[in-house]
Amino acid sequence: MQLHQPLGRKQLEIAGERGGSRHRCSTLLTRWALPNHTIIRGMGGARGRLVSMSPAAVKPNYHKTPLEEIRDRARVDEEGHVYALPAEEGGEEVYIGQYSAGDQDQALQYFVRKFDDLYNRVLLLAARVATQADSAAHLRSSREQLVKELEAGVWLGDVQGLRGLLTEVEKGIGAIAAEEDKQQQAAVEAKIAKREEIVAAAEALAAGDPENTHWKSAQEQLNELFEQWKVEQRTPPRLSKAQEDPLWKRFRDARSSFERSRKAFFVRRDKEATEIKRAKEELIAEAEKLSSSTDYGPTTKAYHRLMDQWKALGRGPRKAEDAQWKRFRAAQDVFFSARDAANAKIDAEYAENLKKKEEILGKLHDLMPFTKPAAVRDRYFKLLDEWDNAGKVPRGDVKRMEKAIGEVQDAFREAEGAARSPRESARNDRQSEMIAQLQDTIAGLEAELAEAQSSGNDKRIREAEEALAARWSWLQMLTSS
Repeated sequence: MQLHQPLGRKQLEIAGERGGSRHRCSTLLTRWALPNHTIIRGMGGARGRLVSMSPAAVKPNYHKTPLEEIRDRARVDEEGHVYALPAEEGGEEVYIGQYSAGDQDQALQYFVRKFDDLYNRVLLLAARVATQADSAAHLRSSREQLVKELEAGVWLGDVQGLRGLLTEVEKGIGAIAAEEDKQQQAAVEAKIAKREEIVAAAEALAAGDPENTHWKSAQEQLNELFEQWKVEQRTPPRLSKAQEDPLWKRFRDARSSFERSRKAFFVRRDKEATEIKRAKEELIAEAEKLSSSTDYGPTTKAYHRLMDQWKALGRGPRKAEDAQWKRFRAAQDVFFSARDAANAKIDAEYAENLKKKEEILGKLHDLMPFTKPAAVRDRYFKLLDEWDNAGKVPRGDVKRMEKAIGEVQDAFREAEGAARSPRESARNDRQSEMIAQLQDTIAGLEAELAEAQSSGNDKRIREAEEALAARWSWLQMLTSS
């Protein structure tokens, strides 16, 4: 194993072997550092041992009891038995043990080293406490072991001083425990806040509007929240049952509520889809029945009504919806293709009328400008009669032709008005105003007639034709007077 650079030398206590009996001896040690460990090797053949160290640097004080002090507190008899003298006069001696391998000072040193070893281990613990090198639980466990060892043995040294040191160590451990409790409480509060965040997110998903919820995405989010819950549950600090149970109940209820809403939504949607499909089958049947109708006006309106009903039902499942729409549209196409063909035939018949009216319009333009309206008056009204007798024009040309003939009529009226006397002009102005109103009315009626013909509504066509014939009769009376 690769060792780090030696950190120095220090007088420490190690375990050694001599003559088959266990004893403590003082020796000079060399210490090497490994991550979180220290190798302690004795000089003069003592075997090294691996000691676990805390991550923090620990530099404890070192305690060594002076031999002179012990000579005043103990005695050694001729057989090497060591006794601690009574602290007060009249007290009893305490038997420490026997050391027969040396003189009296060596016997005292042997038992003092045992005490100093215990004392230095307490000092090491005190240093660990001072640097907060470990948890309060581990530090307290170490202290309890040292206390047991102290109370279980008889010692040659300042036992009361060591007890006082252990008391101070306990105070330090208590301070560490208090800080740990504070940190633990903060960690628990943070953990509760995180759980609350997870629960709130789950409750928000459960409370969402079913009609506006993207269920696949929402389900994935809820699953992810559950995974977060399990991670939080495994990660310390652990919450108490009283802390966790209410949060878990809310989270569990949110998941259950979400699942109920999801199932209810899809059950409802399936039911609605079935109803939509049934209703659209009825619309398709009606559309297919109307597809062969030649009553174009009412049937066109019926198809518009069917389309409005189709849209109002909403969409069903895509596959069924597409198939039904294809059938519905096919029925409409049959009807509207037949209607368009019929209208095209009518427009073809009116095309000859359009040609005649365009020729008449050209002749009227040849009379313009009307510098002498009286000279061309008879020719002008004859051409207007020919215009009326030419008949209807295709629907797409109605407005254009009406505008063109209106411009000619306006020009002629203005020319006649300029050529008449004031009295005659006033009378003619009134007549011209009436004529203009009739012409406007006629233009509107012709537009209505074109719309009626486009829709195929026979009643509207008949009413428009009758109204138009009456206005043309009045106009002819006014223009011929």
